[in-house]
Amino acid sequence: MRRTILLFLIFVLTSCEQYIVEITDVTISGKYVISKLEVTNVDQNQTRDSLYLVGTSYVNQTLPHPFNNILINKTYIHFDYSTVRMGLLGVTSTGRDIWQYGSSPNEIFYRAFGRTPYHAGYLQYSYTSANGMHPLITFIIEDDGLETLQLKSSGGWFNGKFGQKQVMTLSLTRVGP
Repeated sequence: MRRTILLFLIFVLTSCEQYIVEITDVTISGKYVISKLEVTNVDQNQTRDSLYLVGTSYVNQTLPHPFNNILINKTYIHFDYSTVRMGLLGVTSTGRDIWQYGSSPNEIFYRAFGRTPYHAGYLQYSYTSANGMHPLITFIIEDDGLETLQLKSSGGWFNGKFGQKQVMTLSLTRVGP
């Protein structure tokens, strides 16, 4: 009897319960406005970090269009289930958005990958910009909320390879379907 109780006690104390974490899909579909932009200097802090809020604009001519001139609360990005549209030019009389990048027949397809239970993953796409660049854009999906999305760039060295590395964090707010 003692042996049975001892075996049962050892079993209870040493057994493990399997813990399963559900992985959900990325739900970034919708029209977003850039509501906040944060530029962080990662290497060689030569300049101060910058925070851009409503009414301000971020200008960096070394970036591809439309990321070279971002007007906070006036720059829009639209994600569909597999495409991205950028550079809102206006709205038709029927209420349809007119986009500079990503409209048919020149769709820009994005790829969401690397999602784990503890990391929202990455978002990647390439396109040809108005200033002739062919960028491959890679964002880390930091937060995929119901009405918000936070994307962090992989960073870049805008003052040459020996300059400081800067990372851009976009805070997006959903404004439409």
